[in-house]
Amino acid sequence: MKKKNIIILAVVCIIFGIVLMTVLIGDKKLDLNDERVGELYEYLGEVDVYHCGGLNTYSDNVVTKSDINNTNLLCMAYYNLDGEKLKTDKVSSNGTNDSNVKVCKIGENATLTANEETGECNFVTVSKTDLNKSFHSIYGEDISDYETFYITNDDACYLEGDTYYCGAAETFTYSLAPEADVYRLLNKATQTHSGDIIIYDYYLKISDNKCYLSATTGEMDEDCTTALGKFKNGFDNASEDEKSDFMRKYAKLYKHTFDKDNEEYHWIKSEQK
Repeated sequence: MKKKNIIILAVVCIIFGIVLMTVLIGDKKLDLNDERVGELYEYLGEVDVYHCGGLNTYSDNVVTKSDINNTNLLCMAYYNLDGEKLKTDKVSSNGTNDSNVKVCKIGENATLTANEETGECNFVTVSKTDLNKSFHSIYGEDISDYETFYITNDDACYLEGDTYYCGAAETFTYSLAPEADVYRLLNKATQTHSGDIIIYDYYLKISDNKCYLSATTGEMDEDCTTALGKFKNGFDNASEDEKSDFMRKYAKLYKHTFDKDNEEYHWIKSEQK
C-alpha cells in the first residue's frame, strides 16, 4: 500500500514539475498597449500603400531584410526618426531645369523643385549619422548604401556630403496599382524564453470591393470577397466591432519576429501563419 502511494506521489510530482517548467519557459503574453509593442509594430510600416513601397512585410512568402529593396529600407528609417532629428529649412530658387521649372540646387547632388508661387524650396534635413541610427534600431545593421530615396510619390531625399535634403523631387514616382484600403488588427504579442518578441496581427487589403490577403499577391480571396457583400455601405463605414469580427474570420494572420540584442529589439522576419 505504501509502495502504491509512493508511486502516485511520484507521478504527481512529475506532472507538477512539467507544468511548472512549461510556465517558466513558455512564452509570456504581452499587453498590446505596451509601449515597446507599439514601437516595434511601427517598424512594420503604415497602411498607406504608397508609403515606402507599402507594407512590404505582408507577403505570401517569408520576408526578411534582404527581401526589401534599399530605397524602401532607407524610407522606413526616415519615418522612424524622432522629430527633433528632422530640421526644416528653405532656400530661394537659383535656377531652372530643362522643363523650365524653378529649382534649388544644393551642392552637387541635391536639386529640389521650388514652389511656383513663392519661388522657394521648403525642405527637411537629416544627417547620415541619425538616419543610420534609426536604420540600425529597426534592422540591427548599419546602412550599406546611402542612396537617393523617395519618402512620398512626390518627395525624395538627396545626399549632399553628410546630410540628406528631403523635399519636392524633380521627377515623380507613379503606381499603376488600383486604389486600395489596407486594414490591420493586432491579435497578440508574446515574449519567448530567449527574449524575442513576436507580434501577431491580421492583414486585409480591399480594392474594388475585392479581398487580398497579402501586399504582394494579385490573387483575390473568394470567401472574403463574397462576405464583403453584407456591408451595404462599404466595409470602411462598418463599426469597429464588425470590422474586427470580419477580419478575425476572413483576414490573414501574420507573425512578426523581433530579435533581442542586449536591450534592443530588431525586426528579423515576417510570415503568414
